[in-house]
Amino acid sequence: MRLPRPSTAHIALALSLASCATAQFVYPPPLERPLSDYISGAASSALNFSEGDNMLGGWSTPGRLKSFMLYRCTHTPSSTPIYPSNSSFTSDQGSVARDGTWEQMPLYVGAESNFGNGFNPGNNPIWFHGGFFAPNATTGTLCWFELYPGTDTYSYENGAQRVATVNGAGDWYFATVPFTVHPKRPSGLTVTWKEDGTERGKPTRNNKGSSTSNGDSAAAIAQEFSSASSSSASTPESSEGSQVRSSGVGLVLGMSLLFLL
Repeated sequence: MRLPRPSTAHIALALSLASCATAQFVYPPPLERPLSDYISGAASSALNFSEGDNMLGGWSTPGRLKSFMLYRCTHTPSSTPIYPSNSSFTSDQGSVARDGTWEQMPLYVGAESNFGNGFNPGNNPIWFHGGFFAPNATTGTLCWFELYPGTDTYSYENGAQRVATVNGAGDWYFATVPFTVHPKRPSGLTVTWKEDGTERGKPTRNNKGSSTSNGDSAAAIAQEFSSASSSSASTPESSEGSQVRSSGVGLVLGMSLLFLL
């Protein structure tokens, strides 16, 4: 969805009130109602992850424009407006923004890397997010991903340093449905999530790291997050390790697109 450039008077509404009904995230699913509904507690998301979980997702941006990704979290319930970010990043470490959200650029690369922080072209069918952070008093438990236009430059004030800046007043903005991040599972089980491929936003789960048998691990995952909507429930895979059911050729080509373009 190509959005008109917001005025200063309307910038506070861009996230708290505006719906990104046609945002082009593939997984996690695109935001289809106001983000403020989830932050205030008026709506709840059935999407859940635990600390240490991984995820295979994807996105595309309009006109295959260069995109910069942020990972943001906040506390709920809250009536505090959430603003589009205009932050600059010089590392992949998170920090608290002016509106109180915790924000991080998970795909940041430094000055010594040959890769940029902006993804161009903007069609990234396979994107790997590894190791969700533990929720804490700083981050909160409700999180989501965002895509922005932005810039990727170098600063030489303190030696060569790469500076990635997102433009919250740019021509477009995408967000995912928010999700709840839970503490690490007592069993040590970690899960790799991906889009099912036949139903948008329906994940298939792959267990890893459990000391229990395959059947016990699958049963534990099946009982997890029991308060989630049954419409988004999925059947856990019983295979050990982090293998994902996907075409090997598609996975290799997708990862090549993500890291080489």
